Amino acid sequence: MRPRRLLCLSGPAAMLLAWTVIGVSWSLNPWFRFTRDAFSDLGGEEACCSWLYNYGLIATGLLLMAYGACLYISAHSKLGAAGASHLFLAGVFLALIGVFPAGTRPHTFVSSWFFLQTYAAYTVLGIALWGEGSWVGKPVVALSLMALPVAVLVELVVGWPSAAVLEAYGIAVIDAYTALTAIHVLGGVDGERGGAC
Repeated sequence: MRPRRLLCLSGPAAMLLAWTVIGVSWSLNPWFRFTRDAFSDLGGEEACCSWLYNYGLIATGLLLMAYGACLYISAHSKLGAAGASHLFLAGVFLALIGVFPAGTRPHTFVSSWFFLQTYAAYTVLGIALWGEGSWVGKPVVALSLMALPVAVLVELVVGWPSAAVLEAYGIAVIDAYTALTAIHVLGGVDGERGGAC
């Protein structure tokens, strides 16, 4: 397997690892309630095996950083390179959630900034891909335009039942972004076209 393809598979690997870490940590903490708690509670002092959740987030952040590097290498425009750079930084903030778990002072900032940074990164990447004529650009931009307003609308109309439910929504949106761009960039690697952003 070519090193570049392996690097580009880090995006889908990050998606799988994130849900695996959440699922295993949840199973080890039967007190956790999806409609009451936050996923970060699984990494707090009260949680069983909190190290598993926190180190899992650090590993997932490293994979997201690698995926940002893949997209940067594959970029065909300055805008695509900028979006990929922002995604690399989002990976740094995801890793920092594991470094600063629930109950520490920087936790709220690094966790909030991870989501905002990721959405900003994929918005820029979507615009870049759309400008290059890629079919992936339009759905990524549409998702970017809808994700935050939908979250706010749900909060205003019925309210999110818990931080975990809102986080699951945010992660699902990130997974959709990652899946779309991975299909695109891996197609570019396989087709020897020199990249996809």
